[in-house]
Amino acid sequence: MLSIDSVANLDWATLSYMGNQSFMDGMPMGRVYSISDGTINNSSGVPYIMASPMDLSFQDVVKTKNCSLVLSLAQSDYCKKKSYDPEDPRCAQLTLTGKFVKLDKDDPEWNVAKTALWTRHPVMRKWNILVPGHHWQFAKVNIEHITLIDTFGGRKYPTIAEYFKATPTFNYWPKLRHSVITVKKNVIIDEEFIN
Repeated sequence: MLSIDSVANLDWATLSYMGNQSFMDGMPMGRVYSISDGTINNSSGVPYIMASPMDLSFQDVVKTKNCSLVLSLAQSDYCKKKSYDPEDPRCAQLTLTGKFVKLDKDDPEWNVAKTALWTRHPVMRKWNILVPGHHWQFAKVNIEHITLIDTFGGRKYPTIAEYFKATPTFNYWPKLRHSVITVKKNVIIDEEFIN
C-alpha cells in the first residue's frame, strides 16, 4: 500500500494543528518537521519527530494534541520521474490524523524514536550537544484516521489495520545526507552534502 510507502520513504512532513498563541489563537497552522518511522530496513509506520519545547508549534500541538501529518510523494523524485504535478492524484498524498504524543524518557518508545530519527537524520545527534538549551524531545503521532489520494476517483480511507499491515517497498528513499556542522552563538550552521 502506497500510504506506508509514503511514511517509509519520505523524510519530512507538514504537521498541521490549531494555533494557541495569543496572536494566532484558533487559527489553522502548519510546520515542516523531519520525520522517521524507523530505521531504513525496519519501517514501523509510526511517524516520529524530534523538536524543542522552545518551538511555538511544538507548544501549540502539545497543548491541543489534535493534529494531522501531511506527506506527498512529490517530496521524493518519484513524481518528477513520472512527470506528475504535485497535485496530480497519482502523485500520492497521505494525511495521518490523530493525537500528538510527547514521549517521556522512561518510555521504551523514546529509544525507538531516537534510533529512528538519528539514523535517518544523522545531524540530529549533534543538535542536543551543540544547542543543549533547546531540551530536544521526541514525539509521535498516534494515528486515528488515514486519508489517501493515490489515483483518480477520489480519496480513500484505509483502516488503521490495513495501514500497519502494509509492507513498504523503499523505492523512493533519498540518498542519506551528511553534514558539516558549526555553531556560532548557539545557532547551528549545517552545510549538507550528499554522497
